[in-house]
Amino acid sequence: MRLLVITDGVPPEHRGGVASSVLVEVDELARRGHDVTVLVRRHDRDAPLAEQRPGYRLLRHPAPARGSRAYYAHPAATLLRVPGWLRSLDARERFDALYVHSTFHAAAAVRAGLGSRTVLRFHAPSSLEVQLDAAGGKYPLARAAGGVVADLTRRAELAAVDGTARTLATSWYVRRLLQRVHPTARARVDVVPLAVDLDRFAPGPGDRARLGVTGDPVLLTVRRLVRRMGLENLLDAFGAVVAEHPRARLVVGGTGYLGPQLRARAERLGLPVDFPGFVAEEDLPELYRAADLFVLPTLEMEGFGIVTVEAFASGLPVVATPVGANPEVAGSLDPRTVAASTAPADLAAAISRGLALRGGLAARARAHAEANYSPAAVVARVEQALAEVSSAGRARRAR
Repeated sequence: MRLLVITDGVPPEHRGGVASSVLVEVDELARRGHDVTVLVRRHDRDAPLAEQRPGYRLLRHPAPARGSRAYYAHPAATLLRVPGWLRSLDARERFDALYVHSTFHAAAAVRAGLGSRTVLRFHAPSSLEVQLDAAGGKYPLARAAGGVVADLTRRAELAAVDGTARTLATSWYVRRLLQRVHPTARARVDVVPLAVDLDRFAPGPGDRARLGVTGDPVLLTVRRLVRRMGLENLLDAFGAVVAEHPRARLVVGGTGYLGPQLRARAERLGLPVDFPGFVAEEDLPELYRAADLFVLPTLEMEGFGIVTVEAFASGLPVVATPVGANPEVAGSLDPRTVAASTAPADLAAAISRGLALRGGLAARARAHAEANYSPAAVVARVEQALAEVSSAGRARRAR
């Protein structure tokens, strides 16, 4: 099939779990013999509009540049400008199917008349994310506009879900959330998890000295440092862990508006916590291997948690709060690793259980990732959805 995959951005110019997981699927689709083009926003003014990468072609459509005053208006720019751009591109390329990972790009595809050939990969309700981040203090100067932005996003999201041929939610939790946020949606929604790069994330000895990691045991979390990630609760829980394991150390990787407050809290509590800031992509696999336990202390809306399956693939057990998709993803290896609640005391108890169980869990984690989250297993289901959409499109054109 000739496929167009659309997402907000891909590495190296765009970071994050979703961006990386998209390329894992793209690589597998290309390996299966499909002709794949990836379309993203041009985040940086100097980035080329087209380039050939191994296995696929990357296109960037013009968009407000990162750092410009218009950057945060990119959703509106996508809805206004991209439909015409997509129509022209499709007229030249004749794509069999589109596979879209972005709400506003999916709405643009619908506006371009390509919805019947589009499979939407639904990661989380963007409208709800805007509301939660605004409430958590991410946009202090624009909090008053948060409701308006969320409402506009919700409308675009519903148009995308109802206007595309198929929707693939990343978890059963996300499927339920979609139905709650959009009760009038008529879309067929199937559940297909995200895939992990099993070559990049693999068990092995981590170079603690190079990474500057010390402690026994070492607890790790890599998150955006924002309120809904539950990192304040993790620091409070870690005090109880240190009381039981005096040489324990916690590594909190990531950046975000909550960073200064978290550092001050750890210092006030006298906790042995490292905040390395942004973790480079090349360091992330080794950081997993250097740790003894990964902790996912989410407070609200964990749509999937790609870090969970990256940790599993690295042979690293995961302890998580019972929030969002954590019970079905993090708890799929062993439900005992899911805390009873988000309260620090319950999280500390789950960490204690995880440390006690870690030998057996680590031995099973890799095989669990291979069986459930491998590119081959996940993309086979994505490929089936794309083939069905493509076949239906050919049937319509034949009539």
